[in-house]
Amino acid sequence: MQDAELIREFVEEAVSHVDVVEVGLLKLEEGSGDADIINNIFRAVHSVKGTAGFFNLKNIVNLSHAMENLLGEIRNGKLKVKNEMIDVLLAANDSLKALIMDVENSDNIDYPSYRRD
Repeated sequence: MQDAELIREFVEEAVSHVDVVEVGLLKLEEGSGDADIINNIFRAVHSVKGTAGFFNLKNIVNLSHAMENLLGEIRNGKLKVKNEMIDVLLAANDSLKALIMDVENSDNIDYPSYRRD
């Protein structure tokens, strides 16, 4: 792993982003489809993906990228938010948090596939 201090800072920041995602998704689930909420969720996932890419954390990048793609389609109006999507995004967010919390082993951890077919 790279510099332990930078990794520790990444974990702290990423956990706060994951928390933003969870709170936002729960608000969406309650019926608040506010564009600001969707944008905040998207930005939080995008931030995790970008910083994880800097550290070459492949599983974190891949999972956050999949989440970002779905959120991007929602944000651009191509998809309407449905409870099933929120459930999948919440589960993916839990997996993302688990990867972040075990960042040193994250590339060796299997996580469920969240790709849309």
